[in-house]
Amino acid sequence: MPLISIVSPVYNEEACLPEFCRRAHGALSAITEDYEIVLVDDGSRDTSWSLISQEAARDARVRGVRFSRNFGHHTALLAGLDQCTGDYVVTLDSDLQDQPEEIARLYQQAQEGYDVVLALREGRQHRFLKRLLAQAFYALFNRLSDGGYDPKVGVYRMMSRRVVVELARMRENARFFSGLVDWVGFKRTAITVTHAERFAGETKYPLARQLRLAFDAILGYTERPLRMAVYLGLVFAAIGALWAIRVIVGALMGTIGVAGYASIMAAILIVGGMNIATVGVVGLYVGRIFREVKRRPLYVIAETCNVGGKTALSEAIHLNKLGANT
Repeated sequence: MPLISIVSPVYNEEACLPEFCRRAHGALSAITEDYEIVLVDDGSRDTSWSLISQEAARDARVRGVRFSRNFGHHTALLAGLDQCTGDYVVTLDSDLQDQPEEIARLYQQAQEGYDVVLALREGRQHRFLKRLLAQAFYALFNRLSDGGYDPKVGVYRMMSRRVVVELARMRENARFFSGLVDWVGFKRTAITVTHAERFAGETKYPLARQLRLAFDAILGYTERPLRMAVYLGLVFAAIGALWAIRVIVGALMGTIGVAGYASIMAAILIVGGMNIATVGVVGLYVGRIFREVKRRPLYVIAETCNVGGKTALSEAIHLNKLGANT
């Protein structure tokens, strides 16, 4: 098996891919010649797959996986982890904001006995709104899940093979990469890295996709919104009971007048709105259960280049079979 694998999702990155491959080869060659680069084309509409195929033809250490359509960034990460074969695996994006030259420092830290080495991005080059939304998301997510996620952490990290195999065993639809890695556990640490500007092109993570990921992460990794809906319902029920007592006491004492139309409508709208919101939260969780029980494949592969060997997915399947037989 190779010593180090790089796993990188690719979506319409034809302007970045040649430079990414050049720098990835250079960074890994400074450590070892025994490495591989796994590139997952997440349904690109440009020439990204053609460039991946050319790189794979020039160097057998480049592996390519092409999806039949766009399945999403975090699903593409899973597909790359499924196909990698290295003792250590680095995940990073192909836009070169995560700089491959930092891999040597990640590897050096991993040699001290850590299974996960996170890259804390200093001087993030994202736009102000994206940084603000990321901070708000992690604050809310940490509050709801009792987690300790740092907004400086993205997908850039190095993991030992046993961590990767455990990730390959987790096949749920809600793919929040950082949450899955955190759930697996094992010994971890972090180093600070410089976050660079995008090498070329525009971001492939617009606001709508970021918000969708935030909802997936919150609903996929904590049940606290359901408990909050229950608590909210109990609060409104208590308020209603107190109001009913007040009305009864006022009627007995002859001090209550005719209720105003505005106050009645306000109460109806508030309680009705909260009921709808509560049912909506429950519906979102039920929808997730519906998606899981169908057990569709998480992705569909259309083509591959240089893929094979003892992959993390094959080890995960073996471990699952052992678990089923015990």
